[in-house]
Amino acid sequence: KASACCLLPAPTAAAHATLQVTGVVGRAVSLGVDVPPGFQVREAIWRYLTPAEELVATYFRGSTETLYQSRFYGRSRLHGNLTLEICQVELGDSGSFSALLVNTRGQTERRLLHLAVYEVVSQLTLQVFTSESGRHDSARACEVFLTCVAASGTNVTYSWGRTDSEALSVDKHSLFKAGQVLWAKLDPSDGQVSYTCTAANAVSQNSATITPWDHCQREAGADDARYDYKNILLIVVPLSVLLLAMAVFG
Repeated sequence: KASACCLLPAPTAAAHATLQVTGVVGRAVSLGVDVPPGFQVREAIWRYLTPAEELVATYFRGSTETLYQSRFYGRSRLHGNLTLEICQVELGDSGSFSALLVNTRGQTERRLLHLAVYEVVSQLTLQVFTSESGRHDSARACEVFLTCVAASGTNVTYSWGRTDSEALSVDKHSLFKAGQVLWAKLDPSDGQVSYTCTAANAVSQNSATITPWDHCQREAGADDARYDYKNILLIVVPLSVLLLAMAVFG
């Protein structure tokens, strides 16, 4: 029968808040740990916890090891200060990490880190669509839908603004599809006003600007051109038939 004095509780790691770390696709990211003053680290164990626990790197009496069959095999490096560096970060690397520190007295400290990986927001494409119900001639109001799409990027948020610094009034503007689409009602006084779409996430942002009133005038001009073309046909065709008949009978 074991003596009661031998049943000592195992040392537990001190609790700390989870540290948030941001990474960018294709770049390196460093996961660092703070070592308490006077805490002489004898060994350290880095684990990846999401979705299944994997051993990533270890440190023991000055020697580091990263040759473990984890998703970071060949992409990780453990520095002497216990910072875990991951190269060529991928979107799938997002998740939680655990670093267990053990000192020369057997005491432990545990650190939790959460890595969030983002793809950079790239070139924006802006388009203008005029509303059939709100399309009038260039001297009156014109309703447009402005669309903004980023070629790439994760967790992207979209916002709009006018270049004249005026706020987007609720009676003349509405946002749809999480900000990717802006409806605007314009009049001739907005002829020189441009709208800027900004797409951003935690690691980058990109902007593009467009002047929608130009498209209103273009649509109105196209309608006028079609009307003039029909008028020309109404005059030219009968006249051509009359001239042909005169030539035949002559």
